[in-house]
Amino acid sequence: MREVLILFGMQGSGKGTQGERVKERYGKFTDIIVGQLLREKAKTDTEIGKYYDTGKLFPAEVVEPIIAEKINAMHGDERILFDGFPRNKEQLGIYKNLSDKYDFNTVALNILINEKESLERLSKRYVCPNCEYMKVGEGDCPKCGTKLELRRDDTDVNVIKKRIGIFKKDTQPVINYFKEKGELIEIEGIGTYDEVTERVFKELDKHYEPILAK
Repeated sequence: MREVLILFGMQGSGKGTQGERVKERYGKFTDIIVGQLLREKAKTDTEIGKYYDTGKLFPAEVVEPIIAEKINAMHGDERILFDGFPRNKEQLGIYKNLSDKYDFNTVALNILINEKESLERLSKRYVCPNCEYMKVGEGDCPKCGTKLELRRDDTDVNVIKKRIGIFKKDTQPVINYFKEKGELIEIEGIGTYDEVTERVFKELDKHYEPILAK
């Protein structure tokens, strides 16, 4: 059995920040960031590289073995942390296949914010040009130390609204799937990062043993 935590949330919900804090508190979590895996694979695989250049979504037959390769390289007691995957119906099919193959014990966490809050936060969101970590406000990336940059897409309200629309249309049904299975935890995302973290920990303490603070 492989323990898996999936982080969901509308754009600007702060799930990236909460994911980092989850790893600090519970340990043994390995990030699987599908977009990053595909970019790395595209550097050495010319066929994937050509597909990557088209800007289209990768098909399941490309994505699934790349994720499986990452899982196969993990240690036996490592947990998986998915942020932003699965995000649509096709990716949910990939997730189901992987779950059957590796016997996932899934906890899905959805951080709830409304569209108004999402728009406000995204206008202030910065991204790491190296590892794509995102947060509200300037500073250095807590993952790799690179100086964060204002995300250009987030300065266009119409672009933001389009992405929120895609989330509602494509990702919300995926979230509903985990809710129907009884695997979903929903957390109120309005408030400071620390307030949201406290709510997240309160729920996840029921599933994972916290490690000693460093």
